Amino acid sequence: MKTLLNRNINRYRSLLPLATALLAAACSPQRGYELLGEVPEVWEGKSVVLYAVDAGRAEAIDSTTVAGGRFRLQGELPAPRRCRGVVYLDPNDRTARGTQVAFEVLLDSTQVVARCDTRQGEPQFTLSGGASQEALAAFRNETAPLSERYGQLFDRYIEAFYHRSAREEGIALARELSQTGAQLLGRKTGYIVSHPASGVSLDLLGEVLRSTGAPARDSLAALFGSFSPALRESAPGRFLEEQIRKKRMLRGESLPEIQVCDTQGKSRSLRELLRPGAVTLVEVWASWCAPCRDDIPYLKEAYARYHARGFDIVGISVDTQRDAWLQALATEKMPWRQFNDAPRACFEAFETGSVPTSLLVDGQGRILKLDARGGWLGAELETIYDE
Repeated sequence: MKTLLNRNINRYRSLLPLATALLAAACSPQRGYELLGEVPEVWEGKSVVLYAVDAGRAEAIDSTTVAGGRFRLQGELPAPRRCRGVVYLDPNDRTARGTQVAFEVLLDSTQVVARCDTRQGEPQFTLSGGASQEALAAFRNETAPLSERYGQLFDRYIEAFYHRSAREEGIALARELSQTGAQLLGRKTGYIVSHPASGVSLDLLGEVLRSTGAPARDSLAALFGSFSPALRESAPGRFLEEQIRKKRMLRGESLPEIQVCDTQGKSRSLRELLRPGAVTLVEVWASWCAPCRDDIPYLKEAYARYHARGFDIVGISVDTQRDAWLQALATEKMPWRQFNDAPRACFEAFETGSVPTSLLVDGQGRILKLDARGGWLGAELETIYDE
């Protein structure tokens, strides 16, 4: 992945001066955004609030009311921002989801029109205009074939690996999915490097950072460093830089430390549980999690095949009911070591909020792969032990 990223950076670096000049020329005459809305007339008098949502929290930056089936929001932005427009249908309750209609838009110093259609039941906004918004739409259209291919491959993977237990076919499909994902990532990083002053680039780097295929920290920092000063110094730019600095779940980073309890209730350090020289799958699961339980048969197969050659598994349950955890252990009879994290400290440490979460680490506790489940785990183990 790092080689692919470096190739994209070198490929597009020569375009930087021209891209910067063109974007500066296109955006320099005007600083003010204008967001025009067309909504059902029955929303007359309803409140509309525009929030910036790209700097860690929703910040209200403008508001108005619907008049004659329209609304108009206007102001200045020093740099493009990802925003959310919200129409509040109940003036007395701004918290209930069912009384809000929202849309997201990438705003810059150009005009965007948001049209709401209620003919199909649920209100849906369609956006038109806006330099950054249209550039983002163009990028999505350009990469749509890759995204569609990924979706098709994933459906085939689920059918093969889980429904038919065709493990080798599933592993081969997982490899194809990884390759397709790497191509999509390459498109995003290529766009970022060749459009250093674009709000789309800022948006895409956020997606890259959140991806399980995210490159190493130094590569992420290099991508951020390619941005124009205006983007780097903007509120979303500063937030993204801080996120890159704080990110723990990246390949090559050390597995965060947490305390877990064994079946006797004794507290143990996770890092101390990693056997020197072994490649270890840290599997976060729960007795009530059906996908977690569905993975156990394949984990048993992988453990039986590779454990003697250096592969290990450490299970961490987030069950808060000790009896439920112990009952699941008795039922499943997993041959690897099992521990419990009832306070769920692993969620914050591993930057997740769900199970299963699967991390593959090397003998020094450095992360080799995120989301190392099923066919992806099989592909990694084949590469390590069979090739």
